[in-house]
Amino acid sequence: MLKKKILFIHHSPSINTRQLSDCVVKKINKLNLKISLKSLAPLDVNFHTFNSVNGVIIGTTENFGYMAGLTKDFFDRNYDLLRETTQGLPIFYYVRAGLDGEGSKVAINKILKGLGWKQVLPPIILKGPWQKSFLDDLESQVSNFAYGIELGIY
Repeated sequence: MLKKKILFIHHSPSINTRQLSDCVVKKINKLNLKISLKSLAPLDVNFHTFNSVNGVIIGTTENFGYMAGLTKDFFDRNYDLLRETTQGLPIFYYVRAGLDGEGSKVAINKILKGLGWKQVLPPIILKGPWQKSFLDDLESQVSNFAYGIELGIY
């Protein structure tokens, strides 16, 4: 069986957001699945990065009630080409929100709908002061996503 590929696009500008992105990478590697994980910052992602990708995880911060500017930049630069070629791509995302995360969630959901990507798990909004439980919540959903990609459920 060929390895499935997950692309992890994350904006991780702080110690806590780096803990979240490290959590995603470590969890997928620890599961020992037939999954290849490519982890990139939004500025390093372009249309060609999506060749043979079976699923996407996006991690972003909430800035001023909206997704991080670099996450938005990724969508701006790649939207048209991705819309034409990646319909139905399974996605899961999380937002590290200092506020309530609703602005980010609404904006990302609209973009994903326009792209025709399939949200296979509800997004996680990690809001308020930092909590260690954020890592546990994220690990659980990342496991579900990775197993679903490997098994072809999504």
